[in-house]
Amino acid sequence: MAPGKDPQRQSELEKSDETQRDSDSASEHQADFDRDAERVEADKAKLQSRSDSDASRDLGRADLARSGAKRQAEGDERLRVERQTSDQAIKGERLRTDAATEKGRSHHQASARSSAELLSQEQKSHQRTRATLTTGEEFLAIVSHDLRNPLNNISMAAQNLLEDPSDVKEMAASISRSAGEMLGLIQDLLDVERMALGKLTLHIEEHDVSEIIKQAVEQLQGAAASKGITLEAEPQDVCRYVVCDRSRVMQVLSNLIGNAIKFTPAKGKICVGCQRTGPAGKEVQVSVSDTGEGIAPEKIKTIFERFSQIHNQDRRGIGLGLYIAKMMIEEHPGKIWVESKLGEGSTFHFTLPLRSGPIREAKPR
Repeated sequence: MAPGKDPQRQSELEKSDETQRDSDSASEHQADFDRDAERVEADKAKLQSRSDSDASRDLGRADLARSGAKRQAEGDERLRVERQTSDQAIKGERLRTDAATEKGRSHHQASARSSAELLSQEQKSHQRTRATLTTGEEFLAIVSHDLRNPLNNISMAAQNLLEDPSDVKEMAASISRSAGEMLGLIQDLLDVERMALGKLTLHIEEHDVSEIIKQAVEQLQGAAASKGITLEAEPQDVCRYVVCDRSRVMQVLSNLIGNAIKFTPAKGKICVGCQRTGPAGKEVQVSVSDTGEGIAPEKIKTIFERFSQIHNQDRRGIGLGLYIAKMMIEEHPGKIWVESKLGEGSTFHFTLPLRSGPIREAKPR
C-alpha cells in the first residue's frame, strides 16, 4: 500500500471505476446493438425500397410492353386497313381499266368484223358485176349465134328454091323448122323478160294431164324418130284433171322432151308418164325419163339457173329452157327437180295440183 492512501478508499475507487467501465461498456454495447438494429432496419428499408423499385420498374416495363404491343397492334390494324383500302382502290382501277380495254377490244373487233363484212360484200358485188357483164356478153354472143343458125338455114333453103324449085316440099320443111327454132328462142327471151318484170300471166283452167302428155309426145315424135330414139307416152288414168295453164305446161314438156332427144343417143328411149302424189294424193307428178348420158352431180345443183350451160364446151342451147320451166311450174304452184346418174340417163319430174275447189286464174307476178 502506498503511503498516504486509504486502502478502502482505494478499493471503492477501483470498484467505482470498474462499475463505470461496466456501464460504459454496456452503453457501448447497447449503442452497437442499436446501430446494428438501425442498420438492419435500414437494410430492410433499402431492400424494400429496392424491391418496390424493381416491382415498379417491372410494372412499368410491363405497362410499357403492353402499351408498345397495343401501339403495335393499332399500327398493324391501321396498316391493314390502309392496305385493304389501297388494294380495293387498285382492284377498282384495274376493273375499270379492264372494262375500258375490253370495250375498246370489242369495238375494235366489231369494227373489224364490219369492215370484213363490207369487204366481203364488196367482193361479192364485184364478182356479181363481173359475172353479169361476162354473162351478158356471152348471152348476146349465144343468142346471136343461135338466131343466126336457123336464119342461115332459111336463107340457104330460099336460095335453093330459087335455083332449083323441083324439091319444094323438102325446102319448105327446112324453112318451117328453122323458123320454128327462131320463134322458140324469141319466145324464151320474151318469157325471161316478162318474169324479170313480174308480168308473166298464167291462164289457169281445168285440163286432162294425160291428153297434154299425149299431145306433147306426138309433136316431138318426128324429131325423136329422126335420131332413132323411141319416144313413148305412159299416162295413167288416175292422174286425170289438173288445174294449169295448158300452153305453159306444153311448153315445159316440150322443153324437157326436146332436151332428152338432144342428149339421148340413137336406139335410146324416152318415156313420159305421170302418177298421183303429194299429201292425200292431191298432186300429179309428171316425169320425163331418158337413157341418155346423164348429168354430172355438180351440174344438177345449177341446172335450173339461167344460162346454166353457158360455159359448156359442148353447148346445145342458151340455157334458158330449164330456167323458164322452173319458173312456170313454181307459178302453178308446183316444184320441179331432176334425178340423174352419169351414163345411165336422167329423169325430170314436176308436179301440178289436182282439181280441188274453184279454179283460180293466176295474177301477174
